[in-house]
Amino acid sequence: MVTSPIPLIKQVGRVPSMTVPLDAEQERKFQRLMEETIMIDLHQHPMVMPEDLGRNWEYLRGDSYTWGYEAVRHGGFTAVGTANVHRGMLNTNEMSFIRFADLLDEISMMLSDIERHDEVVKVSDAEQIEAAKQQGKVGFFPTVEHLAIGNELRRVDVLYNAGIRLAGLTYRRKNYIGDGHLERNDGGLSVFGIEVVQRMNELGMVVDLSHASFRTAMDAIEFSQSPVAFSHDGSYTLGQQQGGGEYAAGRLRKDEELVACAEKGGIIGVTVQPSVISSWGSELSIERLLDHYDYMVKLLGIDHVAIGTDSSIGVKSSGFVRGVESPAEGKNIIRGLITRGYSDADIIKITGGNALAFFRRVMGE
Repeated sequence: MVTSPIPLIKQVGRVPSMTVPLDAEQERKFQRLMEETIMIDLHQHPMVMPEDLGRNWEYLRGDSYTWGYEAVRHGGFTAVGTANVHRGMLNTNEMSFIRFADLLDEISMMLSDIERHDEVVKVSDAEQIEAAKQQGKVGFFPTVEHLAIGNELRRVDVLYNAGIRLAGLTYRRKNYIGDGHLERNDGGLSVFGIEVVQRMNELGMVVDLSHASFRTAMDAIEFSQSPVAFSHDGSYTLGQQQGGGEYAAGRLRKDEELVACAEKGGIIGVTVQPSVISSWGSELSIERLLDHYDYMVKLLGIDHVAIGTDSSIGVKSSGFVRGVESPAEGKNIIRGLITRGYSDADIIKITGGNALAFFRRVMGE
């Protein structure tokens, strides 16, 4: 086991624990569901950050990182999408412009570390995730926040061969593929972007639209031959009703996008990020998160809603939802859904079953 010379944040118990209260019957239901559910988070940042975030750049310049296997297991997850991106910040102050080499470096460091832990396994598809559950292991599902490939289509294949099975097309800004959600003028998917989507379809790599602009997302849904994902998002309509901030207004998805995604056979992971579902730096009740689950299910049906927390271990500058502050508190999502009256079958779908079915639609059996 590699030990960091920089003190790192606690993976479990970083903040005072908060457990969603249940009555005796609901508690029995929770225990039963924890046995049956294959809990999957489509988008998580499981790198463990320094206790002193002022040393973050020093940590990122190192030759090894610590990954949150303990937190992920404690949170009840069978598998998590790893949303690799952080090492790229060494050479830019805007995450949209990270270098391809830095992205590959982080992925290789993570995969090398997985090999040193018997209780963790790399997973690439639904069958491997199910096997991880049966073996009692934690599955790391390599994904990238966005495709930092420049204008080189072959790099999609490089990432696929490195284990990546889900990738965002853009981050906040414009790239060769299309526009991010913070661009002033929305030009949509480029001709090169269409080629990227088509190549991802051919490989069986999930097209993730969470940080794409409205037009880029709608274009990608149109041109993709496979179902697509919004891996970590929330509802624009609900966010505005609840007084969301300016950043949230640009980041949340409109009903038109969500419905188009679902009609394509796609999936939407519900995020816990307050900067998205409310406003930057806010501290929210878990009820705000559960409202987004309710809205999505009502709008799209039970089969297209999943977990996509976008949570991390040691970063809370964007705020946090009490009870789901880190991956270590993932079980509270199940507990919260129980309080909202969802059936066992529906909770199993939302917390993992829908993701498994979606992966099979995109990647095959």
